[in-house]
Amino acid sequence: MTDKPLFVEHELNRWKRPESPKPGTAFVFVGDGKPSLTVYEGERGATQGEILFGRYSSYYEVDMGDRSINFYEKLPCADAFEFQAEVKLTYAVRDPALIVRRARTDAGQFLKDLAIDVMRRTSRNYKHEHEQSREAEITIARRVEEDVRDNGFKLCRAAFIKLSLDEAVRTRLVNRQLGDQDFEYQKTILERQAAIDDIKQAAKFALKNKRAEILAPLIETGNWQRLLAMLDPHDPEDEAIRQMIVAILDQQREQEATRRKMLEIAIEKGALEGWQLGDYAKTLFKEMSGLSAQSIAFFEGKANPQGELPAAQGDSSSKPMPDEIGRDKDT
Repeated sequence: MTDKPLFVEHELNRWKRPESPKPGTAFVFVGDGKPSLTVYEGERGATQGEILFGRYSSYYEVDMGDRSINFYEKLPCADAFEFQAEVKLTYAVRDPALIVRRARTDAGQFLKDLAIDVMRRTSRNYKHEHEQSREAEITIARRVEEDVRDNGFKLCRAAFIKLSLDEAVRTRLVNRQLGDQDFEYQKTILERQAAIDDIKQAAKFALKNKRAEILAPLIETGNWQRLLAMLDPHDPEDEAIRQMIVAILDQQREQEATRRKMLEIAIEKGALEGWQLGDYAKTLFKEMSGLSAQSIAFFEGKANPQGELPAAQGDSSSKPMPDEIGRDKDT
């Protein structure tokens, strides 16, 4: 920011008209209650008569050269943080008469205050995100240029407005964004895993239903050995089924052994006759390795309960005598 005065007031010598403005300056002639007269470089300005007869009482030499201001300012934004604004303005006087009339002696401070007011009113509508920050910069620059023009100045080049975040704030934001991204990543993983688990569970149910269609007939017919061969030894549920089948088979073997023993005893003691058993029972007993040879012989009618073989078919002495013959001899 320069210390050079923006304009300097000069008294008019009624007998000597001022020379033409020097390069980079302008004259503003003023009088009591009379419209001001602006004279630019190369122009002659007020006539000797206007000066002589008091139309103008004084004039101001206004600096029309380029000036610049650079400053930083914290600005509010739409969320809980603040923008750090860097501002560079290169300006010059556009309307010397307006500058003199409003007594803008300290142009730099005036334009700084003007720019800050514009920036604060505008920045509070934007968030700290990169896209919104860029939009805020463009909007602020345009509005600063408009307000500068409305106050008798002009921007010699586009306003430089750079919005950023304080380093500490930026670090917190980055950490928060990283945390949010990690949260979303973990959330996505969990959602995908849940979807996979659902698919696996559905497939497992479908497989179980399909396998149930295959296993049901085996269970109904008691084909336990084949059913055991189809079970997965690594599946806990299949292991429970296997243990149940083993228990059933053990129970069946115990029951069969008990029945075999009881039948063997009944046969050996003469409690059952061979004709009382069906063909299936006869075949079963023949195949039982636990039956004694004597029991098998009796079962086939080849021995009596005391182990004696029956008489030969051709021996008439072993045949019973008819009742009629016996009765004739008695008479």
